[in-house]
Amino acid sequence: MTVTFALAWLIAGLVVGIVATRLYCLRQFNQSKLQVELNETKQQLQQYRSDVTEHVETTHQLMSQLHENYEKIARHMAQTKMQLIERPTFDNRSELNYFSADTTAQIRQSIHKLDERRKVKDEPSYQPLDYSNTASGLMKNKTEQNSSDN
Repeated sequence: MTVTFALAWLIAGLVVGIVATRLYCLRQFNQSKLQVELNETKQQLQQYRSDVTEHVETTHQLMSQLHENYEKIARHMAQTKMQLIERPTFDNRSELNYFSADTTAQIRQSIHKLDERRKVKDEPSYQPLDYSNTASGLMKNKTEQNSSDN
């Protein structure tokens, strides 16, 4: 019986050992699986950080370029303002002529003559006939017929 008990204890020990080894292996497998997932997650986090860093750097560069372009536009507008707006205005009376000197002199003389003609106005000393007190034209005939009918 001692041999039977020993064999029973041996078989029971083997079963317990196999179960314990199996559980230990599963736990190790799960740990290695978790370790792989942890490494993948760390790698994804690192990639995300590098993407964010790259995005921030690109945005910073673009904003710097935008600021420089804005300054260039502001300088250009200031220079254009100096050239276009703050220049002395063109004087219409300047001696810039499209005609020869003789033609210009003749035009000026004729302008003065026209001004003199316009100044002298002939005012009539009598009132126009359209406003006379007596009947004239068609109205004259109607008034004569009315007076003869009466």
